[in-house]
Amino acid sequence: MKKVLFGILILGALSACSSSEEKVDIPTQINELNQTVDMNAETLEEVKSENEELKTQIEAAKKEATEIEEYNKIAGKFDGTGTKITKTEDGSLSLIPSAEASFKLNKAELNESIKKTLDSIVETLEEYPEAKATIKGHTDATGPEEFNKKLSEERAKSVSDYLISKGIDSSRIETVGIGTSEPIADDSTKEGKMQNRNVDITISF
Repeated sequence: MKKVLFGILILGALSACSSSEEKVDIPTQINELNQTVDMNAETLEEVKSENEELKTQIEAAKKEATEIEEYNKIAGKFDGTGTKITKTEDGSLSLIPSAEASFKLNKAELNESIKKTLDSIVETLEEYPEAKATIKGHTDATGPEEFNKKLSEERAKSVSDYLISKGIDSSRIETVGIGTSEPIADDSTKEGKMQNRNVDITISF
């Protein structure tokens, strides 16, 4: 309807401007004008589509930048602790304390080095109230597996108890002892064995 009205207006204008000696092909001109209107409408739709795609890309880039900023902010809490930090595919953080933070052979008592890492975890959990921690206890391959399984559970519990003593609710903490089944390092070396007498902690947001 708008196209027809537009054509009628053009027709009137052309008729008024035409001399008696000049014959104007009004239908052809109206058809050309309508084609121009259609082309402009298509161009407008293409521009709108491109703008929406660009908007989506900008929003995705902003989200990624925010996630990187958050990761760097959390990672900064562990500066100086020697903790290895890895971001997993689901956005969780995997934390492995340094070899210096490892437990002594056949022991589950925390040393001062691992407490520095755990204090940073407490700070992170306090800042992100919805976050939860999963603690896996490990051992080296020394001794029978049944003993190692129990020892790894005790190591995970020692970490959990420390977090709870700092005010973290127990409902936010899960512990599991996996013995020697998932070694952190090569257990055939002295350094590897030391690293395996450890825990790894996953913080899920």
